[in-house]
Amino acid sequence: MKHDAIQAEHIKSALTTTEFATEGGRSVFVALLSGRGVFRSDEIERDLAGPCLIWAPSGWPARLSLDAGTRGFLLRMPESALGRALPLGVISAHVRQVVGKRIFLSDPPAAHLSTLQMLYGNIERELRELKPGADTVLHHYVSLLLIEIWRAAAPPVQSSDHPQPHRISDSFLNLVELHLQNHWTVAEYAKRIGVSRDRLNVAVRRSLGVSPHLHLQRRLIEEAKALLVSSNLQVAEIGYKLGFSDAAYFNRFFQRHLDMPPGRFRNAYTPLYRGTDHVISFADWP
Repeated sequence: MKHDAIQAEHIKSALTTTEFATEGGRSVFVALLSGRGVFRSDEIERDLAGPCLIWAPSGWPARLSLDAGTRGFLLRMPESALGRALPLGVISAHVRQVVGKRIFLSDPPAAHLSTLQMLYGNIERELRELKPGADTVLHHYVSLLLIEIWRAAAPPVQSSDHPQPHRISDSFLNLVELHLQNHWTVAEYAKRIGVSRDRLNVAVRRSLGVSPHLHLQRRLIEEAKALLVSSNLQVAEIGYKLGFSDAAYFNRFFQRHLDMPPGRFRNAYTPLYRGTDHVISFADWP
């Protein structure tokens, strides 16, 4: 199955050994749900046992030999598809760093495996049905897939009595991009990172020059401005999308920061945005 050179295959090795190969022109993601096999690429040879995850970025020819009875799924993706699907924002560099390396994960958490299975099923269905808008939907699903691979493969935040300030700040920025719409308190972020609120405040101020609370407020405003000028969502829908349970509260929040309601901002700045080929920094706007 192909669409824009993305390929999706079920792994159903029945009575004999089955082989999958790539010449290195595409990145390959493999999830073995059960069974065993061997992964070979250049000087690397790894014995595999499901459940496990394998990611081989483009540039390395690879061969996967699977024993009879092995079950799972495989995706082949060209650089063009990956480039379009890489998430934007703070996590972009982190995701790119992780998926730029070969990854072998044994016994991944069940939650990650379940999410990856769901995303594969969605990608496979879009490739098969080719409904209107399939390009956009595939872009979205591949982006979510890359984020989930990053989540599964990225080293956990080290619980230490004295983590380095830059690590605290990086962890905070990553969590903000993942949970901005959840409206976590600064105390909740500190708890998830494993430091006190005071230590988080010091680390973020040193890195960004502003408090964690102010950074959260600014990120919400940036997202709101972007959605107001680039989408056709109603103002209330944008508020809900950003985690505000009450449209009136979203309006007050926006006006408090920009001295104008969101509707007026949309009317004033949408023509400017749409006349710039979408190359614009929303953070620089009023």
